[in-house]
Amino acid sequence: MPIILKYLLQLRLLLICAQALGLAFIGARFDLAVPWGIVVPVLGAMAIYTAWSWLRLDAGRDTGTAEFARQCAADLSALTVLIYFTGGSVNPFISLFLLPIVFAAAALPMRASVGIAIAAVACYTLLMFFSVPIGGGHDHGAHGRAVELHLWGMWYGFVLSAGCIAYFVARIATTLRDHDRALARARERALEAERIVALGTLAAGTAHELGTPLATMAILAKDLDTDLAEQPVLRASVVTLREQIARCKESLARLAADAGELPADSGRPSTADEFLGGLLAEWRREQGDLDVTIEVAGPQPAPRILADRTLQQALFNVLNNAADASSRHVEARAAWDERTMWLDVRDDGPGIDRAVREQVGRHIVSTKGERGLGIGLYLAHGVLSRLGGRVEFGTPPGGGTVVHVEIPLAALRMSGTPA
Repeated sequence: MPIILKYLLQLRLLLICAQALGLAFIGARFDLAVPWGIVVPVLGAMAIYTAWSWLRLDAGRDTGTAEFARQCAADLSALTVLIYFTGGSVNPFISLFLLPIVFAAAALPMRASVGIAIAAVACYTLLMFFSVPIGGGHDHGAHGRAVELHLWGMWYGFVLSAGCIAYFVARIATTLRDHDRALARARERALEAERIVALGTLAAGTAHELGTPLATMAILAKDLDTDLAEQPVLRASVVTLREQIARCKESLARLAADAGELPADSGRPSTADEFLGGLLAEWRREQGDLDVTIEVAGPQPAPRILADRTLQQALFNVLNNAADASSRHVEARAAWDERTMWLDVRDDGPGIDRAVREQVGRHIVSTKGERGLGIGLYLAHGVLSRLGGRVEFGTPPGGGTVVHVEIPLAALRMSGTPA
């Protein structure tokens, strides 16, 4: 309703100008005495009423059915007064009575739109019998002049009506298409949110179930470490096993600690370079013998942000996916400006098929076979979408896969930090 009302106000201003110009041209061309003493006050009053209505619309007040009906009634009243003093039913501008009917039919319920249509027909009918003839300066050729005036006036009125209706219908159609697209995106986001919530519930239950077996495995691994003290080769494998078990327990503990926290509560204030540099440094320490190239660069001073654990984990998922896909080398480049942070990750692995690449991140799709479930990138995509960011996958000329992550700082910027 507010959009349609805004279109009505815009077209009314256009018609006020068009009627004033049309009457001025007709008066000069056909030497007619236009009653400007009536026309100017009526058009001026409608212009003031339109400006006042626009201010109320911007303030979010009176945008319902009653306000729209009042606007249509004001148009009918002003048009009736103007046509009454400028020739009545012979005035070609009488076709403008169509416009309030069109707007009412598009925006009002059936009963209200029928009421506006009946009012317009009643005004037109009264003007057939009651009006003030528009005067002329000369009498010679009066009949021919009247016919020419009527024909050209009918053409001008038709042009105005057709143009306004076409503009209105086109804008409404565009608005409806935009609304449908926005609704489809909202449905898609709602479905993704439901899936992520379901995965979160599943993760919480799985974490609870894994606690006991991991504790048992830790005890058995410790016993094996003691029993194999004199067998260095086997003991080294047990040490690795204990490290992996400890890492799993640490991840579960971190999941339990982060569960239920809001981004504003769980985030730690930092700057963009500190966050990205610390993230990449921590990730590189976990990669063992993998050849990793890291570059962090951007304008100083870096913007201050408040990033929660979910964002850090999402970026870890992207980095770990590249590490798993690579054969020996991963390049990670992070940058920022006043509005955005970027992270580009490139691996030298076999790459991803185009069909799979279009699904990765938007659906649970794994390219790792038995080594992966495809959940990491899906969750990363969900977290970044929540922040207004995006993830794009590409295949560079040299092979492998490049992942481009873009995060708007508006969702991370600390309160009081200049935008």
